[in-house]
Amino acid sequence: MNSELTIRPARPDDRPAVERICAHTWEWGDYIPEVWDHWLADAAGLLLVGELAGQVVALSKISFQPEGQIWLEGMRVDPEHRRRGIAQQFLNYSIAYARQCNARVVRLSTSNHNEPVHKMVAHAGMERVGAYELWTADPLPEASPPAILPPDHAPQVQEFLARGPMLAQTHGLCSFSWAWQELSPACVARFLNAGQMAAQFASDGSLAALAPIHLDSDDKMLWISFIEGQAGAVADLARAVRGHAARFGAERSGLMLPNLDWLRDAFAAAGYGPGDWQGELWVFELWLTQEGG
Repeated sequence: MNSELTIRPARPDDRPAVERICAHTWEWGDYIPEVWDHWLADAAGLLLVGELAGQVVALSKISFQPEGQIWLEGMRVDPEHRRRGIAQQFLNYSIAYARQCNARVVRLSTSNHNEPVHKMVAHAGMERVGAYELWTADPLPEASPPAILPPDHAPQVQEFLARGPMLAQTHGLCSFSWAWQELSPACVARFLNAGQMAAQFASDGSLAALAPIHLDSDDKMLWISFIEGQAGAVADLARAVRGHAARFGAERSGLMLPNLDWLRDAFAAAGYGPGDWQGELWVFELWLTQEGG
C-alpha cells in the first residue's frame, strides 16, 4: 500500500464516493445509499470511512445495541483497492473501538459464500454462532391473529424459554431484521412492553409457542425475531403471524430461519418459503469479556 489508511467518521459530502464504491456490490447495486442519511444521523452508532491519499476507499458502520452489544455492518471496500488488508484494518479498528466503549461482545453477519470475510473474522478471533436463511410469506387476511402477551406475562415467558431448546440452538440470539442480539430478560421485557410478544396457547391454557415480532416500516415486513414451541404449535403461530401482517398492512411476514429441519418443515406448513435473498447468512461473534468465553 503506497499510503497509510486513515479511518475517520463519515461526513455528508462522502456520499458520492460511497455511491461509487457501492455501485457494483451486487447485480442490482446496494442498499447503503438508501440508508446513508439515516446512518449518518444515527446517534446510537458510528459511521466510518477510510481514506487513502485523500480518497475515500472504504466504509463501515458500528451500531450500538442494548446491554453492551455491538453490531458491525455495511463494510465495503472500493474494488480497485481490495486485497490490501483494508477490510481487516476496519475490523480491527471496530473491535478496538468496542473495547474502548466497554462493550461486552461484537457481532456481524456475512454470506456463507464470502470466504475472504470468513478468513478475516477468524483472524480477528471471531467464531461462527449461527446460520440462517431468509424465509417469507404473503399476508393472510383470513388467518386469526395471534395472542399478544401483556407485560405481566414476563415470568411465564422466561420459564417457557428456559424449558425449550431454541435459545441453545441460536446461542441465545434473536434477530432484528438483518441484525442479531441477545434475547435476554431485558430484551423480552422490551418486546412485552411494546406489545410485540405473540403466542399460541394449548387447550389447557398453557403456552404452546412463542414469538417476539416487530414491524420494519422500511421494508414493510412483519419480522419474527425468534420462535419457541412444539412443531405443530409453531406452525399455527407462524400462520397467525401472517394474519397479523395483514392487519398491520405489511407486505410480507418473515424471519431469519435457523438451519433446523423440523423448524423448516413447520414454517413450510404455515405457507413460508425461501425469500428473495438466496443462500445463508452466517453470524459471527467475539466476546470482549469473560462471560462469553
